[in-house]
This record gives sequence, C-alpha cells and structure tokens, in this order.
Amino acid sequence: MKKQKIFLTIVAVLVLFLLGGVLSAAGKKEKAIKFLTIQPHNVASNNLAAWFEEETGIKVELLVVPYDNVIEKAVLDDTSGANEIDVVEYWYPGIGALVENNVLDNLDKWYKDNAGILQTDDYLPTFFDAFTMIDGKRYGIPYDGDMHLLWYYKPLFEKHGLKPPQNWEEYTEIAKKITEAEEGSNVYGCAIMGAKIPLILIGTYLNRLGSYGGAFFDAHGKPTINSPEAIAALNDLVEQAKYALPAASAVAFDEALGAWFTGKVGMVEFWTDLGAMTDDPQASKIVKQWGVVPLPKGPGSKGKVVASVNAGFGIGVSTGSKNKKLALEFLDFAARPDIVARYNTVVGGIDPVRKSTLDDPKYIEFVSNKVADAIKAAHANAVTWPTSALWFKLQEPLNDNLSLALSGDKSPQQALNDTQKALETIIGQ
Repeated sequence: MKKQKIFLTIVAVLVLFLLGGVLSAAGKKEKAIKFLTIQPHNVASNNLAAWFEEETGIKVELLVVPYDNVIEKAVLDDTSGANEIDVVEYWYPGIGALVENNVLDNLDKWYKDNAGILQTDDYLPTFFDAFTMIDGKRYGIPYDGDMHLLWYYKPLFEKHGLKPPQNWEEYTEIAKKITEAEEGSNVYGCAIMGAKIPLILIGTYLNRLGSYGGAFFDAHGKPTINSPEAIAALNDLVEQAKYALPAASAVAFDEALGAWFTGKVGMVEFWTDLGAMTDDPQASKIVKQWGVVPLPKGPGSKGKVVASVNAGFGIGVSTGSKNKKLALEFLDFAARPDIVARYNTVVGGIDPVRKSTLDDPKYIEFVSNKVADAIKAAHANAVTWPTSALWFKLQEPLNDNLSLALSGDKSPQQALNDTQKALETIIGQ
C-alpha cells in the first residue's frame, strides 16, 4: 500500500509537470506574433520587434520577403487559409487590392479608441490618407514615408565646375557633360533606376511625369498617360538614359547604390535616407561628400517641382490573424511618436511619417539639417501613386511599355499610346 501511494504521488507530480509544460508552451504561443516585412526594412523591423519585446514581453517573428512580393504574400496567406501572418507591412499602392481581397482589418474603431496614442494630427498629411485609407475607412498606420529627392556627388560636380540642376533640361546637360568628360573611367553623369519593377521604373518615370504637369488619370478617373506632358517626360527619360550608369533598363536599388557609394555617378534620384546611408563608412567611400536638392522642375507653363512618393509603406492587421489583440498592441507601439523617431535614427531604409520626427534633435543630428529641411519642403509638392483595387492590373502595361521605351524597342509615343489603350480596356472605358 505504501509503495502504491508513492507510485501515485510520482505519477501525479509527473502529470502536473507535463501539464505545466503544456500550459507554459501555450502561454508562450499566445505571447508571439508574426510580422510580414520587406527585405530592405529587415534592420528597422528587427529593431522594432526587439524594442517591442523588451517593453511588452511579446515576441515578434519576422517573415521577410522581397519588396515586390509583399502584397502577393499577404493575399496568398489570407486567401489560402494559411493565416500565418498577424501584422502586415504593405506597399501603399497595394492597399486597395488588399482591402478588396479582405486581407486587412478595418481599424476605424481602434483609431477612435487610441486617439491619445496615435496623435493623428502629427502624421504628415501626404502619407496619412494615401497610406491608410480606402473609401473613407482606415486599414493601417504609416510606417515608412518614402519620397524622392535629387542627390549629387560634390567632388564630381566641383571637378567639372557644375551646380545642381534646377530643371530637367539642366539635369540632362549635366549628365551628358560628366559622362562625356569621364569617358573610359566608368564614371557616369547619373544613375537612373529603370529596372522592370513597377516600384522602381514607374517611380523614376513619375519623377518626370509629375514635374511636367502630367498624371496617370484625370479628375474623372480617365487615363491620361499619353498626354503631351506624359510623352515629353518619357522622351526626356530615354534621352537621359544615354548618359546614365549602363544599362538603365537593368538598374534597380542595389545597382544604383553600388555606383553611388563608390563615386561612380554624379546624380541619383533616391529616398530621403540616402544621406545617412552614404555616411556609413562600412558601406560607402563617399562619406560626407554629397549634396541634396529637390527634384528638377519640369518645362513649360505646367512645369513644377515635385517630390514623388515612390515606395512608402504602412502596417496593418491581417484579417486571418489568430492573435489580433497582440497585433494591435504592436500597432500601438509602432505608431507612438517616440518609437517612430527612434526607428528613424537607425540606418534601416525607413523615412519619417510624422512631423515631430522632422523636428526631433536626434533625427536632425542623424540626417543633418539640410535633409530635414528638404523633406519638409518636399511635402508641399508631393505626388502620390493611385491606390485603387485596379491599380495592380493597370500598372502592368505601363511598366511593360516604359521598359520597352527605355530599351529602345518602342518609341515613347508608341509606348504610351499602347499603354493608354490597355488602361482604357482594363477600366472599361
């Protein structure tokens, strides 16, 4: 009898131990979320995840994908029923497609309940609605505020007695002068990102389209991609590519940065974090040797200076998330002004989305006054991409035809006429 009692006691202890382990594992599982992010934001998102875990104890596992696959991955996770993702980072032109596919939770109530944390008046207006709203409803928070400025390599400009261009005609002249003067040295007047990736190629084109006074669509949603302004913008892009890092049609993010960091190009159209990236001696050979100005002005009466919101990312909660409470806690954290300022003072491919970040002393020290001031000025002339559910279909023929024009397989006129017809067919006009 005594041995039986001892045996039962041991069994009971083992059962309690095993049960405790199961409960503990379950508890740990509840305290973890999965965050879909893009490869260029790997550093920033890792930092954000680590800071969140330090403060809350909630573990964040990153699911890292290439930037041009993030929308596809989010839709597939939800529509397949995998429901692996809790928090979605999304490229803002894809928000309409995500909402149409029921991938993102509506956050209107969350915004109302968390007004004190969110301080929405502090978000830069350029980004707030474009990155988060479809049909008057909000589905995310701004995360990465991307827009293009024109960066130039000072030693090369000084060598050839040049000043930064104020308009696209001067840009072309400068690119030509540097390339011809540096013949045989593998140094070029500019790096034009023309790789056949919508985020890359359409962004480069929009820098010119917007400044020439053109647009993808008119006020009634009718395509206007073969307007005189649109054709002139593409004509000049094709001409400028002659004096760019070869071959422009194969140059994307990494190729442009490689040439810039080694002083092989005089100018590059790039996002607002390039100064901080260039001043990293581990990556760059031209530390502190750069200048930055707004994008050049377009020609004629419609010409203007613009800042194209190329790229740009938000964060939302997946409708398929099994940990929505924790996912919303993560959004609370990521939206806080102090956290936004913190992740903008790390070289991680992130640009400001809040006004307060641009005035934060640590951020100004990190990027310099000239960059902070350039960003503020740029927001007065920001040009954003479409975000309708149809945009991902509409961008395909535009991307294809821009690439054909850049490679010389179509004239700019023919490329944009063909694009206009394709867009009208897709829209049904």
